[in-house]
Order: sequence, then structure tokens, then C-alpha cells
Amino acid sequence: MKKSSKSKSKAFVTKRLTKSEQKGKFGGFLIIEKLPGYFLLLCMLLALGLIGYILSPFLTEILVAAFLVVAFYPVYKKLNKWFRGLRGLASFVSVLLLIILVLAPLSVVILLITSEASDAYQIIQSKIESGVFDQYFQWSDGGYFYELKERIQPVIDLDSIDLKQMIVDSAQSVSSWLVAQTGDILKGVGSLVLGIVILIMTMYYFFKDGDKLVDRVGKLSPLPIVYEHELFNKIRQMVKAIVFGVFLTSIVQGILGGIGFAIVGISNPVFWGTAMAFLSLVPVVGTALIWAPAAIVMAILGSYGAALFLVIWGLFLVGTIDNFLKPYLIGNRAHTYPLMTFLVVLGGIIVMDLKGVILGPIMLVILMSFLHIYEAEYKRVLKK
Repeated sequence: MKKSSKSKSKAFVTKRLTKSEQKGKFGGFLIIEKLPGYFLLLCMLLALGLIGYILSPFLTEILVAAFLVVAFYPVYKKLNKWFRGLRGLASFVSVLLLIILVLAPLSVVILLITSEASDAYQIIQSKIESGVFDQYFQWSDGGYFYELKERIQPVIDLDSIDLKQMIVDSAQSVSSWLVAQTGDILKGVGSLVLGIVILIMTMYYFFKDGDKLVDRVGKLSPLPIVYEHELFNKIRQMVKAIVFGVFLTSIVQGILGGIGFAIVGISNPVFWGTAMAFLSLVPVVGTALIWAPAAIVMAILGSYGAALFLVIWGLFLVGTIDNFLKPYLIGNRAHTYPLMTFLVVLGGIIVMDLKGVILGPIMLVILMSFLHIYEAEYKRVLKK
């Protein structure tokens, strides 16, 4: 009887010690149990990092393709329905439309800017050197800036500043930068062609299999399904807002501004129109940074009718067209964040040259989308 009792006691102790060993003082059992999962996660992250490193030379093309596909996906869906589910054909036609509507015009504009940037500098330099503007560039009595000099002379010694040379240098710097940027693109013809091919192929497969890729990412994501759908919807809305609400309206404003310059006979309208398209991203002043000085110069030269036309054209057409286009193109659901868009485009150009025009807004879309999810997830905590 005692032997049986001792046996049970020994078994109990053994069982108790086994549990203690399994759990461990600091939860060792849980760590050991999860080691395969941690190892798998580490391997996946390593593989993902290597793939990212391999694809890094084509990151711009991949992101631009994704950006354009998300923006034009409704067109693809209509084409797919029209072609009765022939996804390959619908994808091919969608890419063809993007080439015709986006890539081809962009290439033409880049070539024209390259030519006109150099011409614009030569024209400005020749006008200044001919003495046409000399009376306006003098600080002396009777000069256009004489009154300004009298007001700020106590603070800054303006006699040492050569206005004429400053304007020549500024014009040369801007035109040289534009020529250099576009020249670099044209010099690397091989890499340019390769990039375009990769962009077109990526767009095709994103159109064709993009929904499957999104579903796959959704299944692997640890986020709740509700947040996944919300995240993808937010990305779609913001891409649409930036492409149609910012870029497209800027292009329209640039085209209208260039037309206005061409009407009054100002040379290089494509160059100035492109400048207006970019500066339209600047809040409040926008395109006025180009057409207002142009109107002033026309008035100085005695072309009062042309100056008045530029003011009316700039104020009531170029400057207000976005107020009508944005609600029509994107509705009232998506916000365009014009100041942030301008800053990321400008910062993107400084950091990544012309690639930043596209990559900057893409990064903004991703950031704002995740911030939206974060706000939705922790709304109650944040309110406290």
C-alpha cells in the first residue's frame, strides 16, 4: 500500500517537474515553440530584401506602373467587360491608351522643353545685352527700381548689386539645369528604352493580374479584412486625387497658360506653359508667378493690350479652371493636399532629380493611406 502511495507521489513529482521544465522560468517553451515561425519570418524578410535589392534599379518603373494602373483601372474594367472577359486583350488596349495619352505626349514635351529652354535663355540674354531693359535695371534716379532703392537702402547696400547680371545668371542657371536634366535622359538612350519596356510590361501584367496580386497580399497581411479594404480604397482615392485632381488640372492650366502666351506673341510658350503647370502646385499664387511678371514686362514695353489680356486670361481662366475641374474629376470624397503635394514634388526633384516628380507623390499616397488606417485603429485611444 505504501509502495503504491510512494509510486503515485513520485509520478506526481515527475509530472510536476515536466510541466515546469516545459514552461520554463521565462516562458522558454513558448519561445522554442515559436522558433520555426521566427526562422521562417527571418528567411522571408531576407529573401524579400534580396529581391528588393535586385529590383531596385527598376523601382521607379514599377512604382510608376502601379500608380498609372491604379488611376486607370476603371478604364481597364470597362474594356474587360467590353471584350467579354479577355483580360489579355483588355490589358493590351489599356496600355496602348496610356502610351498614347500619357507617355507619348510627355516625351514630346520633354523634347520641346530641351529645345525651348536653351532658346529662352538666348532670347533673354540678347534682349538684356541689347540694352532694351537698361533703364529698368538701374538703381539710379529715373530707374524703375529707384523708389524701391530709397526705401531699403538704409538696410541693404543696393549699389553693389548688379540687377542685370543677376537676371542673366538666374536665366542661365534655370535653362542650364533643364537642358542638363533632359540631356541626361537623352544620352542614356539604352537605359531609357529599357526603362520604357519594363514600364510597359509591368503595366500590362498589373492590369491583367493586379487584382490577384492584391488578393494575395491581402491574405498574407496580418491586418483585419476591414482595414485591408479600407487601405486599398484609400490608396485608390488618393491616387485618383493626385493624378486627376493635381497633375491633370496642372497640365490643363499649363496648356491654357502656354496658349495665352502664344496669343500675345511671347516666344517659347511650351517652356512657359510647362513652368506654369509645375508652379500651379504652389498654393495661392500658383501660375501667377509666371503670367504676372510677363504681364508687367509687356506693360513696360508698351504693349498694354497684351498685358491686360494676360491678366484677364491668367486670373479668370488659368487661375480658376482647377476649381471647376477638380470636383468634376475626383468628386468630393478625395483630398488632394496641394501644399504637401507641392512639397513632395519639389523635394523629390531635389533628392532624385526628375524621378521625384512621380516618386514623391507615390510616397505621399502610401504615407497618408497608412496614417488613415492608424487613425481608424486607434481612434478611441487618440481621443483620450
